[in-house]
Amino acid sequence: MNSVKFLYLSQADVIKAGLTLGGAVPLIEESFRAHGCGEFENPPKPGIHPLPDAFIHAMPGYLPGQGVAGVKWISSFSSNHHHQVPTVMGLIVLNDVDTGAPRAVMEGGWITAVRTAAVSAVAAKNLARADAGVIGLVGAGVQGYVHTLAMREVLPRLDMLKVFDVNREQVDRYLTKMAPHASFRLERADSAQAAIETADVIITATGRLNRPIFHKEWIREGALVLPVHTRGWDKDIPYKMDKFVVDYWEQFSRVQGQPGAYYESLPDPDAQLGEIVAGKKPGRESERERIISHNYGMAIHDMAIAREIFTRATAKGLGTVLPLMEETPIFV
Repeated sequence: MNSVKFLYLSQADVIKAGLTLGGAVPLIEESFRAHGCGEFENPPKPGIHPLPDAFIHAMPGYLPGQGVAGVKWISSFSSNHHHQVPTVMGLIVLNDVDTGAPRAVMEGGWITAVRTAAVSAVAAKNLARADAGVIGLVGAGVQGYVHTLAMREVLPRLDMLKVFDVNREQVDRYLTKMAPHASFRLERADSAQAAIETADVIITATGRLNRPIFHKEWIREGALVLPVHTRGWDKDIPYKMDKFVVDYWEQFSRVQGQPGAYYESLPDPDAQLGEIVAGKKPGRESERERIISHNYGMAIHDMAIAREIFTRATAKGLGTVLPLMEETPIFV
């Protein structure tokens, strides 16, 4: 029997593979198209909750058109700053689609950040006004930063970004880090409302919120709302927008729209984003529509990015090959 080996990629290896957000957005768009055409397997993610502010999710996904299958095991612990470790940590395992053998194990936090921002970029490409020029960003952490980079790829008329965070030092770090990469104006907002009310694209990238702090009255006509996390907006906002879009209704409705969830009830969505990308349902239909697009996170997006990372890493000789099995064990 042939020995079974797999490639281990640390976060440093994943980054050295060289995938940019400009390269990630088309990969995510293609995986959305596959979803819209029904060419995927993506069981709704199960999770466990060791702490009240935490979860660990298993996210299996398969894209037959891309020949990629695997699973992401991802955690998010809001209180991790007390331990001086990242809030989000995880692993992605890729499997050979012909044999099931593990092909790679790689760090999943960086991929999660990039694919989340790329998903929002695909939503903005399909749902924002063509002349969208102002972004309102609430939350100047990792997701705020990568979302800004992703929006550059899809908003050709982007002219200004207004950013607010309750932590002023976090905004200082964001502005310093973002300035070399911004061909548009960066402005500090004095409040979440000030960031949101003049924006064409609104991104709320805060941590876990247990009550509404963003209000529908702040949303201008024609704006697109992209909540990076489910919580934080008025609980009736899906009913109050002109169009309610989700990434994957089977998964989203299983978590939301029921007693005890943040949204205790939900209307049927106007579309899943993949249906819009695939041309099966319309995206923005007027310049005046207020649209909210909730993207809860799909494993097929992680698999699409991980496959590209694996391909690039292999070509560059990155990572460490580790043995897994030498022969079928004999049990006595």
